[in-house]
Amino acid sequence: MPSNKFVSGGCACTINPTNMKNALFAFLIFILPSVAFSQVSIQVKEVNTNMSKGINNGFEVEIPATAVKDVERDWKRRLTVGNKAKLAEANGEIAVHGIDNKDISPKLFNLYSVLVSNNDGVKLTAWFTYNDTTFFTTAAAKLFMHDFATAEYFLAVKSMHQKERDKLEKLKDDLERSIKIEEKSELKITDNKRAIARAQDDLVTNDNDQKEASTAINLQQAELNKDRNGNAEIYKAADKELKEMQDGKKRLQDHNLTLHKKIDEWNKEIANEERSITVEKQSQGQTAVAIEKQKSLIADLAAKLKAIK
Repeated sequence: MPSNKFVSGGCACTINPTNMKNALFAFLIFILPSVAFSQVSIQVKEVNTNMSKGINNGFEVEIPATAVKDVERDWKRRLTVGNKAKLAEANGEIAVHGIDNKDISPKLFNLYSVLVSNNDGVKLTAWFTYNDTTFFTTAAAKLFMHDFATAEYFLAVKSMHQKERDKLEKLKDDLERSIKIEEKSELKITDNKRAIARAQDDLVTNDNDQKEASTAINLQQAELNKDRNGNAEIYKAADKELKEMQDGKKRLQDHNLTLHKKIDEWNKEIANEERSITVEKQSQGQTAVAIEKQKSLIADLAAKLKAIK
């Protein structure tokens, strides 16, 4: 079990977990089950600075990787949940009067605070007072600031970690989708090549059929020429047969053209799919690199989460 003891200036202050559970700010217990406070990485420092009641002693802490709107929301909640303290705001300062928190003080106290966004995150400055005249900076108050800042930093990094994991999953989905597109293109190329091979076989048969049709037409034309002055009925029947032969050859020629057009279309589709494969392979290479970078980033954030104290 991690210790809830904070040491400053030779003074040791122990926060009783049972009391904390029933205290004003107990909700943090539920959002920080894995954060230990044995090593301090979030630094709370004592300051003497200006606020609405003049220049007074207080505490200041930098909360990295956070947004002021999120910190302000959680800070107000922490200061008001579970008690009758009154919160007011004026000129960018948050004032809470009548806080009852035995882990910080046996007496009711007031707390004034200011949240400022900066390049690294949020700076929180807070002043603790019993009567707006006497301000105190005890180890318990300092630990209170430290615990809140650490919780906010933990949540911010955890959120970043989840967002990066979501990005990784999207990259994996993109890679899988690209591979499926490539496989679909490969299948299309294979199907088209088979279709072309069948069409080329058909063309060979078609060419032979046209040659045979031409021979038969020539023979029929010769016979027709012989019978031109003969029996009219025989001539008429032979002429009809010749026209049918010519129509049959025309159908063969049309089919030949259709096969050539289809082969051209299939070859164009193959060229398009080959270009698509090239694009997808390039995309897959880039995505694979991005995935490795994303994994490294996630590992760094996981280590950062583990190291938050």
